[in-house]
Amino acid sequence: MIVLDTHVVVWLLSDSALLSGKARDTILQARIDREALGYSVVTIYEISYAARRNRLPLASSVGEFVAAIESKLVGIQLTSDIAQCAAALPEPFHGDPMDRIIAATAIAQDCMLITCDERMRSANVCKTIW
Repeated sequence: MIVLDTHVVVWLLSDSALLSGKARDTILQARIDREALGYSVVTIYEISYAARRNRLPLASSVGEFVAAIESKLVGIQLTSDIAQCAAALPEPFHGDPMDRIIAATAIAQDCMLITCDERMRSANVCKTIW
């Protein structure tokens, strides 16, 4: 499985040209190999909240966008192991709780995280691609 950061989920479903070439190639290869593309369920919160605050324009309703995510990707539930891992991430990992949970999800699933977030990538707490 490959875990997708929130912005990657949004861009994959709305404007894949915003993804890096390496991210697009990795996603395409995963689809060819029938490898699951997953997202932390906190991504749904981030998308819903950003859309409600008009920080994320969507071409459809939030409900329709979430339904599209759920039909194309695998939701990974927040578990106590993921929550504990997120809380224990070492410095210099930044304090955004959602980013901590997303990174911890990749760690708990022992898989790669696709993200353009430089702070997440430079923390070296999990395997990342951009």
